[in-house]
Amino acid sequence: MRSGLLLALCALLACNKGDEISFAQFNATSDTVLVEVGAPEELPAVEGDLHSSTGEVVVGLVEVSPGGGPIGTVYDIVVVVDNENENDVDRVSVQARSPGRGADEYDLTQDSADEGYYKLRLVSVGEEGEQRSDEVTVRLWSEKVTEESSSSEE
Repeated sequence: MRSGLLLALCALLACNKGDEISFAQFNATSDTVLVEVGAPEELPAVEGDLHSSTGEVVVGLVEVSPGGGPIGTVYDIVVVVDNENENDVDRVSVQARSPGRGADEYDLTQDSADEGYYKLRLVSVGEEGEQRSDEVTVRLWSEKVTEESSSSEE
């Protein structure tokens, strides 16, 4: 009986060997907040709603604290996915876009006690006296598993 169960388990695990994992964006591509980098003093937190792919349903929120500050300010970015949608989100990232500097993408860390809570800490960089508005775009990702074709395994 045990050997049959073990064989069935091995067969089940082997079925997933050729699967390929990719991610599809779950939320609206316009879920963005602005952060004032190079402000003379720290500013109040900025926050915004996160929306479904159509933009019609609120699925969570983002908060960046502080909402601005001098060069070298440490920013906490927190994303909270609503309880109804947290099982649909497998990964969260933010894209920070600075005028004249381009864009960088960062993955947030998921909290071990709340699967809908994600956090990242970033430090602003820039030249002395520089002031700019950086766009922080939140991306919620759903995992998609697709089977590789048998011809790729040959």
